[in-house]
Amino acid sequence: MADGHQMPVRALKAEALTSLEDAIRKLEAGAGEGLAVDLGNGRIARADSPRGNEGLLQRLRGHKMLLALASGGADLSRLKPVPGDVQVAPSVREILDAATRKA
Repeated sequence: MADGHQMPVRALKAEALTSLEDAIRKLEAGAGEGLAVDLGNGRIARADSPRGNEGLLQRLRGHKMLLALASGGADLSRLKPVPGDVQVAPSVREILDAATRKA
């Protein structure tokens, strides 16, 4: 500012981020209020959907599974086809097909 006056600056509180594994553990124990979960690459997940902590837990479990699938660390041996005609969305079929292919 030209007249020499300075604006007061407020320091922003750094948000405490929780790791994916810790967040899942806390949510499963019922102690997940106010969590901010670090998903990596600057992405943060919170319980900001209408389903609250239950929705956050499901999103985190899905994120964990996708990370395992992407790294090849998912154990798909327990997945058995269900007898009969199963309806699967095309995008889900694509993910499952990619997960069963060996590199």
